[in-house]
Amino acid sequence: MSGQTNRVIVIDDDPFILMAIKQTLTMHTYEVDVYDKPAEALNHIRDGNYHAVIADVKMPKMNGLELLKKVREIDPELPVIIITGHGDVPLAVTALKEGAYDFLEKPVDDSVLLASLKRATEKMALLDRNRQLTRILNKGREGRSVFHSLIGFSSSMQGLYNVIEIVAAEEYPVLITGETGTGKELVAKAIHELSPRSSEKFVPINMGAIPENMIEAELFGYEAGAFTGASRRSIGKFEHAGRGTIFLDEICSFPLNLQVKLLRVLEEKKLQRLGSNEFIPVSAGIIVASNRDLKKEVEKGTFRADLYFRLNVIPVEIPPLRNRTEDIPLLADHFIAEYNKTHEQKIHSINENMYKWMLKYDWPGNVRELENFIKQLCVLNNKAEPENIRKINSDILQKEQSPCATLKEQLESTEREHIIKVLRNHKGQVIPSSKSLGISRKSLYEKMKKYRIAKHSFKNQK
Repeated sequence: MSGQTNRVIVIDDDPFILMAIKQTLTMHTYEVDVYDKPAEALNHIRDGNYHAVIADVKMPKMNGLELLKKVREIDPELPVIIITGHGDVPLAVTALKEGAYDFLEKPVDDSVLLASLKRATEKMALLDRNRQLTRILNKGREGRSVFHSLIGFSSSMQGLYNVIEIVAAEEYPVLITGETGTGKELVAKAIHELSPRSSEKFVPINMGAIPENMIEAELFGYEAGAFTGASRRSIGKFEHAGRGTIFLDEICSFPLNLQVKLLRVLEEKKLQRLGSNEFIPVSAGIIVASNRDLKKEVEKGTFRADLYFRLNVIPVEIPPLRNRTEDIPLLADHFIAEYNKTHEQKIHSINENMYKWMLKYDWPGNVRELENFIKQLCVLNNKAEPENIRKINSDILQKEQSPCATLKEQLESTEREHIIKVLRNHKGQVIPSSKSLGISRKSLYEKMKKYRIAKHSFKNQK
């Protein structure tokens, strides 16, 4: 909404408060409409293009909580700021839980109101930009099978290519999501290569591989004497990246106590080395990636909501391989060609039965597992049984397990593998499989649904 005036609607049954708020906001370039009747205001919210709502919590006929519910029905993303008297705080807290953006106590300080409103309208600006980019994306281009080291001609990959082109032209931070093995670093590199920063450095960092007590020094640098053993100044990865791109993979490993420092880098474009009081400008573009749902991490309290919001401006989601099986032959041929080039071999293709098996298998390790599979197949000169190679790759993937995986996720991964093994032994038959597993048929169906295991995948397998 750059260059566009933010429109705000204010609702209160007190005309003096309405006029006071309108005067304050108008002086700060907001376009303001005021109403003393909530029902009348709702009609205008339906018709108007507002960027925030400010409403009193105590009003006759319809209180602020009831108003909030109706506003969220009209537009779930429209920020609603609740104003409350001292005795109405519990009601305002309830409104916050129901989705209100903020609540302010009377008498409302102008600076507090303006700060809250600024954050609310910035949120709407980012959402509007996201919607605009999504509309552009949906028009998309089709037909590309190779795109900056990414391979696939499926519709989901065409959509991904279009998103990459869009975000590469922006200065916003980028959040890449996708399961382990889908190629998040390749996507980050493609964004960098298409951006105005392409001639500068691309600095990838796996957050899960850095000891937690070293993360701050590694990213932000330190001064001599900042801690025991710091004999000289050292610049961090952000400074090292210069005007290039820094890629923080496995952002879910970022310690909660340091997330506020990363947020400052994003918002203020500056950082402090450990042991220094001076601020250093940050010029690098920032891309982060996670194989876990950061929104759920926010709900669990392991990831800051404000940092998530700042990162999730234009989401880039990589589809899992099981959702684009039409790309498997193309990927397989690419990995065979790579193997031939590296090892000076002349393996031409994979036999038809092997391809059929590959198209039925659900590839929990995604493209990385497929690549390992093809390499093993080439080493064994195209003569191995697919099940044997799959077992090798399963062992490889377990060794490459994400450091962000919780005990629950690790146990679920093991359970899923065992269920697949049993189903394969019984050619997808549920009743004998459930008996082997020692669970009811209903429980097995529920677990198959949970782990996205398709029954038909095991039929006709030898």
